[in-house]
Amino acid sequence: MEFLSVNGAKIAFRITGAGPPLLAPECNYTWAPEIEAMMARRFTLIVASPRDFGASTRTGGPYEPGLWATDMLAVAQHLGHPRFLCFGYSFTGAFGPWLALRLAQHSAVASVAAVAAGGFPLLGDYNVTSRDVDAQLAHLENDPDLWAKMERRFDPRAGAAFYRELSRLAPNALVDDAPCPLYCFWGDRDHDAVGMVMPGSELAEGLNARGVPWRQFEEYDHEELNSHLEIAWPDTETWLLERANDLGL
Repeated sequence: MEFLSVNGAKIAFRITGAGPPLLAPECNYTWAPEIEAMMARRFTLIVASPRDFGASTRTGGPYEPGLWATDMLAVAQHLGHPRFLCFGYSFTGAFGPWLALRLAQHSAVASVAAVAAGGFPLLGDYNVTSRDVDAQLAHLENDPDLWAKMERRFDPRAGAAFYRELSRLAPNALVDDAPCPLYCFWGDRDHDAVGMVMPGSELAEGLNARGVPWRQFEEYDHEELNSHLEIAWPDTETWLLERANDLGL
């Protein structure tokens, strides 16, 4: 693990592999070693945590989402990659498209070249997810043991603040305003993240209408696919490599 000083915070990151640069943010979950090894076979894998998450500085609030974006960009630029691909699942499946959008809004050059996002409905009303996360936060705050367990990985209040940031976007904005190509995947039994917002068939139809490639994996719910990302990786890897080739990364 290495640390980079960015705007008064220590940002944790690690880098393995060789090939086109691929950022895999580490926020509420830590990537399993075998998943990191899988991603690093064909990519220069950058695993980094924005402040308030992972081993990076915990500010305790007030939370500034813009700094989460600049933290990730600073790490990538520090490693010599002003443009990079991004991969995420669940929380980071939302964080990747948001990061691409946020950085593009504040730069003449798009830093995120393409995003593969799993386990999150990129279309729909993001308020639905935010309200659910706020309810989970209230439950955590009344359970000291569970709070302590979660806090070892990330600041739960920062996690809720991220989803509130998403809720300020217009419905469908992560796709309709995306500054780069997107690829989306999820499990057909994902009722926790995807189905809570819309049926998988509706998500697929909306992505088709927008020309966004996607893959739905049969017999997997949200956590099962998270535990078996190797199932989703071959198609994801192919798509990311094609985008890297198209963009000269």
